[in-house]
Amino acid sequence: MTLVNSENFRLYENKANMRLISLVKQVTWISLGFTLMLLLTKGKPPGFVVGLYLCLSLFVTWSKQRWFKKKSENFLTISPEFNHRDLSDAQNKLDCQSDLVEKALVLKSQSHNSVNFVLANLKNAQLADINLNCAYLSGSNLSHANLSGASLWNSNFSTAELVHTNLSHANLKNANLSCSNLINANLSSADLKEANLSNANLSNADLRDSDLSGANLSNTDLRDANLSSGNLTNVYLWSGNLNRANLLGANLSSAYMNSTELRNANLSGALLKDTNLSDAKLQEANLTGTNLCGANLCCANLKNANLSNANLENANLEGANLEGANLSTANLNGANLCCVRINQATQIDKKWL
Repeated sequence: MTLVNSENFRLYENKANMRLISLVKQVTWISLGFTLMLLLTKGKPPGFVVGLYLCLSLFVTWSKQRWFKKKSENFLTISPEFNHRDLSDAQNKLDCQSDLVEKALVLKSQSHNSVNFVLANLKNAQLADINLNCAYLSGSNLSHANLSGASLWNSNFSTAELVHTNLSHANLKNANLSCSNLINANLSSADLKEANLSNANLSNADLRDSDLSGANLSNTDLRDANLSSGNLTNVYLWSGNLNRANLLGANLSSAYMNSTELRNANLSGALLKDTNLSDAKLQEANLTGTNLCGANLCCANLKNANLSNANLENANLEGANLEGANLSTANLNGANLCCVRINQATQIDKKWL
């Protein structure tokens, strides 16, 4: 079953193409069969043979048309045809969305196929606790929608509009959210294990207590996002932007965060054991009490960062910028401090140098 938006006519074009191809095939087979009959009868087929052949041909054609009609019934339009010259009907279209989605889900329950919302307009839709596993929602507009508690694992939200969308406690395992717009979205306590959020915009999003373990967050915009107490173990965060993000108490163990922006970020009490932060930008970041045991901070910029009481045991700080950084009471036992940059404002116990 496929659900399409009125602005997308590709499905109807596909139906027309299927009908044309089916017709061509039928004509071809009938012609070949008639030619073979003429060859076998040396151009003089008996009347009853011709009649029987025509009856069989008509039966095959009728059966094929029935099959095509049944298949076509699986196509359902998610919204009525939109007339760009008459915008007065826009509100009416929004009002009927909930009923259409409910109808779509009833049909889905009767089919083993996944639901496709192609460029669907589901703005403000109330879809709490809905089951849309493996659904295709690429390019759809779900801004301000309520999808709290929804089951959306393995669904495709690539390039979707999810501004201010409520996805709290939603199941988004293995979901594709690449290039989606999730500004101010609520993803608190959401399950995003191994989800693809590359190039997504999650600025100012609420991701408290969410599970992002193994997720792809490369080039993701997480400025001012709240990731406190979140699980980001083994996350791939290459070149991500976490400036001013709240990562208080978050678990970032074994995460790959090469070249990640973390200016003014709050990582107090966070777990970054064996995390790769090489070339990361951590200027003025709060890393008080952070566990960076075995972390790779090679060439990282920690200028004016607060690392007091941090655990940097066996960490690699080679070539890191520690100018103005506060490392008072930090544990640097076994840490590599080769070629680090410090100045008079750097607070560090001389025993470590």
